[in-house]
Amino acid sequence: MTEGIEGEIIGDEGLAYGAAAGIELDRYDLALGTPPHTKIIASSGGYSDNYVLVTEELLYAYAGLVGTLDYRIRGDITYFTAPNDGAVFSTGSIAFGQALPASNFNNNTAKLLKNVVDNFIKDGELPGGMWTLEEKQWK
Repeated sequence: MTEGIEGEIIGDEGLAYGAAAGIELDRYDLALGTPPHTKIIASSGGYSDNYVLVTEELLYAYAGLVGTLDYRIRGDITYFTAPNDGAVFSTGSIAFGQALPASNFNNNTAKLLKNVVDNFIKDGELPGGMWTLEEKQWK
């Protein structure tokens, strides 16, 4: 997925808020139904207090559920395989799409998505079919 992408930062350009993560966020969370063999490709962070957990996750509101204080407020790019040579790639943020045209589509977000689509349209098994539970490392 990250072939041809330099550095460790993905999505540092975008038309909304200057990045590929924002507006609405989704994260890896086993307690909320993420499949256990899901691989986290990247995570965002550093949000302001304008970001809060959604009310569906709370029994009651209390102080500290804001972007600067709660580790759960992040967007995770994830990938997992599925039966019959299937797989799921999730961007973890609605803002991902608006990052694609930044710099005339010459950015690492667009490159990441191109790599994913190129692999999804190939014949045969998708990468990541073998995984181990120990530290969630792919074979």
